[in-house]
Amino acid sequence: MLQIVRYTIKSERLKPWVKFVWYLETASDVSLNHKLLPTDSIDVIINLSDKIDYQIEKQRYRAGTFHFNGMRNKPGFIIQAGKLKVFGISFYPYGLYPFLNVPMLEFRNQLNDLELVDKRFVQKLKVAIHDAKETSEVVYAIEKALLLLLDQNMVEMKNIDLIRRFCRENKEQSINDFCEKNRVNIKTLERQCLKYAGYTPKTLIRIGRFQLASKQLIYNEENSFAELACESGYYDQAHFIKEFQAFSGTTPGKFNKEGLTIKEHSHYSFL
Repeated sequence: MLQIVRYTIKSERLKPWVKFVWYLETASDVSLNHKLLPTDSIDVIINLSDKIDYQIEKQRYRAGTFHFNGMRNKPGFIIQAGKLKVFGISFYPYGLYPFLNVPMLEFRNQLNDLELVDKRFVQKLKVAIHDAKETSEVVYAIEKALLLLLDQNMVEMKNIDLIRRFCRENKEQSINDFCEKNRVNIKTLERQCLKYAGYTPKTLIRIGRFQLASKQLIYNEENSFAELACESGYYDQAHFIKEFQAFSGTTPGKFNKEGLTIKEHSHYSFL
């Protein structure tokens, strides 16, 4: 079982964009070959251990020390062996844009070498992990580095705030209702979602709904598929099964038996 520690973000300026910083280290050799499911986050990875490989749509990729996966609407696999020492920065779907200022549409369903995207970002992170000794010091240094990188362009921030509200509220109302409430054209919302999060509003809703359903399957096996469909916001059980297979690569029934996801092999603690 992997022991993953999640560190709460302390800076109020970072909290709108960054969910948490996490840390994973093993004392002995392990072998990972686990499924990565689509989630409503983008993780920047700092890999201080042996190389990480990813398999995305039958293609295998070797990850650099500093890398990130764009938001995904398809499953992938992570493959790694040896002793692990990894830091991760988990951003909201719209949260990485203010640090990179590059449209997120370019990165979706891809493994991205952060150094090729933004050398300044990598340099700040290198300084953070080099100067700190204890894990908590590294996390604090990462926050300081992110604050230096955060672009506070007010025009952009106003647009991103619209996407942030949409991601927060989309479980309670339709896209049309959200647009009417916020006096924004649907096409405008679509363009901004593609730019700042990488997907259309409809797909962002689907990813969030799938994430909720997959967590329920992993951590609460007692619910029937009909109950899961209702609780997760699907029209009916048939809709749930079809959508679940599209995002996970397998049916809900087979998913329960596979036990392949990284979440099923991890224990989380919170600091």
